[in-house]
Amino acid sequence: MSMASWVTKVAEELVAPCEPTPSATLPLSSIDHAVRLAYMQEMISVYPNNNREHCRRGVILPAAKVIREALAKALVPYYPVAGRLVFYGDRMEVACNGEGVWFVEAAVTDRSLNDWEAIPRSVVKEELLPSCPAHLNQQEMILMMQVTHFQCGGFVVGLKFNHLVFDGIGVGQFLKAIGEIACGQTHPSIDPIWYTDTIPASPMLSKSSLSLLPAKFGIVNSMYDFSIQTIERLKEKISKETSNQFTTFEVVAAIIWKCRTRAIGAIGDVCLIVPANIRHLLFQLPKAGYYGNCFYPLTITATGEQIMKASLAELVGLIKDAKESLPTKFTEWASGNFKEDPYKISISYNILVLSDWRWIEFYETDYGWGMPNSISPKTHDYIFPCAVILKQPLPKDGVRLEGQVVMKEHEQRFIDEINKWINE
Repeated sequence: MSMASWVTKVAEELVAPCEPTPSATLPLSSIDHAVRLAYMQEMISVYPNNNREHCRRGVILPAAKVIREALAKALVPYYPVAGRLVFYGDRMEVACNGEGVWFVEAAVTDRSLNDWEAIPRSVVKEELLPSCPAHLNQQEMILMMQVTHFQCGGFVVGLKFNHLVFDGIGVGQFLKAIGEIACGQTHPSIDPIWYTDTIPASPMLSKSSLSLLPAKFGIVNSMYDFSIQTIERLKEKISKETSNQFTTFEVVAAIIWKCRTRAIGAIGDVCLIVPANIRHLLFQLPKAGYYGNCFYPLTITATGEQIMKASLAELVGLIKDAKESLPTKFTEWASGNFKEDPYKISISYNILVLSDWRWIEFYETDYGWGMPNSISPKTHDYIFPCAVILKQPLPKDGVRLEGQVVMKEHEQRFIDEINKWINE
């Protein structure tokens, strides 16, 4: 199926802050430099027709117009987002020049969001995400947005955000601010802050940890749904075995790690890396609102043989222990008391980075038409295996795995291994 004939770009422009904003050059934090996530994270939010209308003086307004105006207002307190990244060797900064966010309005006149599941993922990526025009440098852009209206009255928001500036929680906070303004608030409920100097710069941070080696694997895009009934059954089973309580993420992550390790027949060490939010550990932050990268990569390492032989309860315990060690691990990094830099990820097919998006404010962003039905990451060019745990699309209440997990030759075995655990 080709969407090229029925997705029409209606308008494309740079959206600048609607009021004058400070002109300055702002530094990125030590964590921004440590991980150097120099790529555009892509995501899609689907908003079905909820039979709501956004009226102003009796005129019904389309979602793109409402969101565009709210974006211009949100960029006043979030003025760095309207700027551009600048690079000075290994140092990166944001030039707050107010040039703006690239915004696209598009329309699909003969398709409904009821056809959503039938649309190939590659087509969604190509047509429903904003494309950077030739006169702009995407590497310098901080955020781009596209709103596509469908015939049914629903719409899709396609987003690209630069991971050098935002983490997931940060961009979720920004999107929620746009939604609040779109719904009539004069100012976001959370004031954004840019206290990058309150994030400690580890004395052991070396230049070698500032960039990742250029390596790629032929990894395919995977998607797998776990029903809430399956998750609760496994949690109950493990709880009886261990007399402990475990979270949904811990159980699902253990299944994914074990099944992936078996599917690829991993030899040597294997690593599960979980980016963990550390905002609550930075007591120097005066209040909520920091939207830069603020996470610590918790790394759990074992041999492939150990993971394949371990029970699910044992793996869940490893993941839980790692999460509980976060305050200690981050303090050690901040003081330079570590042997290996946790932010320096070795590029290997034996690692898997697994993030949890279920509680990020992507799901709470209401532009006036209700909450999104589903959220989906669309970045397909990671240089290492990387996946995200999501909420299943409504009305289901389970979880979904989506991302680049295994190479094509291992995909079917990976699915078979998961099915084995799910159905046992």
